[in-house]
Amino acid sequence: MLAATSLCSCQTIKKITPDLHIPKPGLPDLSKVKKMIPGLDDGLPVDDPTVPFNATGALGYGHSISMDIYEGVRNPKRLFEGKRMVDENGVISFGKVGSAKVGGRNLMDAERMISSVFRVGGRSSFALTVHLPSVEGVNLVRVDGDVANPVYVPMWDRMHLRDLVQRAGGRRAGSTARSVYITREGQKMFFPNLEAAETWWKFRPGDIVTLSPDL
Repeated sequence: MLAATSLCSCQTIKKITPDLHIPKPGLPDLSKVKKMIPGLDDGLPVDDPTVPFNATGALGYGHSISMDIYEGVRNPKRLFEGKRMVDENGVISFGKVGSAKVGGRNLMDAERMISSVFRVGGRSSFALTVHLPSVEGVNLVRVDGDVANPVYVPMWDRMHLRDLVQRAGGRRAGSTARSVYITREGQKMFFPNLEAAETWWKFRPGDIVTLSPDL
């Protein structure tokens, strides 16, 4: 805890971000209580094909998307964990909750549509976090926030945070901010700069890197 405290002025950060957490040494246990929406299975059709996938391209028929969806910020609750396949109409279905037409759209747009489906169909009034850990078996990390081009990036061995930020075009022109949040299992972790995040974090599929424009 002393090491984590030395990363930044914790009293200042707590005032600014009261619902967020500063990480302790090692990876924190972020397991959350499930609150799965009734009627949702997590499987794929038996005829699910293998389809080439480009992380910056458009989704289409046969693409199988792994999803992990949470509601809330302080104590995130999992609404859904599983996979869905894009059907011949470009749609992924969540049963009674609703469906999202993602065919022809990139992953960033698809994520927003999935979030909208769960907000409306799942009648959630809390903040939603949609993790997309993989598509067609390709493990992914999302980079967004104060970057030139928010993007999903395929994971690779010895991946570094600075490399991910470069894939997103770096921070926006004129930005003077340095801080970053990383979200796992719906839970945000705050870091005062990229160097601190590199020291504490080991990436997993589905992690979301958000560069803050404010600090």
